[in-house]
Amino acid sequence: MADWLNMFFYEFDFKILEFFHNLMAQYGNILEPICKVLDVIGDLPFLLLGWLGFILFFVLKDKKCGMMMCGSIIIGAILVTVVLKTLVYRPRPYLSDVESYKQWWEALNLKADWDTSFPSGHTCAAMAGSLGYFLWSNKKGPKFLVFLYPLIMGISRMCLVVHYPSDVIAGLIVGTISAFLCLFVVKLFYKLFEKYPDFFFSRYCLTGRLKEKKEKN
Repeated sequence: MADWLNMFFYEFDFKILEFFHNLMAQYGNILEPICKVLDVIGDLPFLLLGWLGFILFFVLKDKKCGMMMCGSIIIGAILVTVVLKTLVYRPRPYLSDVESYKQWWEALNLKADWDTSFPSGHTCAAMAGSLGYFLWSNKKGPKFLVFLYPLIMGISRMCLVVHYPSDVIAGLIVGTISAFLCLFVVKLFYKLFEKYPDFFFSRYCLTGRLKEKKEKN
């Protein structure tokens, strides 16, 4: 599978990675620090959207939105890490036979990643969390702006030469699937919560309280 991906997407992947390499060569003093920060906040244990979802669920009243964000990211992580990365087993670009990729990556002085390349886990998590927020947040305003995050995350992965463009696109697709799967699961959970409202976790998810509110005489 990895060999087929490398062959089928070779021209597409090379042209786009070459474009971002040239961009880094010209504006690397600005782009490189940004990309490295995104690398950190897109990975465990610093996963930015995961912590945001956690805060929404446990601190604020927006339980559904927090559950959607965390659940989407978890489903995406399972699909990427347990299923797809194991089945496809595509090496990172800098480990391929294309010498240019290795040279571009070495110029950035990065540590080698321990896992495989397809699909991009960072991009998947960014897309899953962002779409999870988009699907259930009741906040007013241009919510579609949240999709700038997975877009920027995907670009950063290519700028650092740690993923092929085809990995990034696959990450966006898997993240989208994960969010819609989570939407189905969360709706199912809330039907159960409404059916058994006296259970402490149901009460917490529905009202934000673990204990029943005592009525004043």
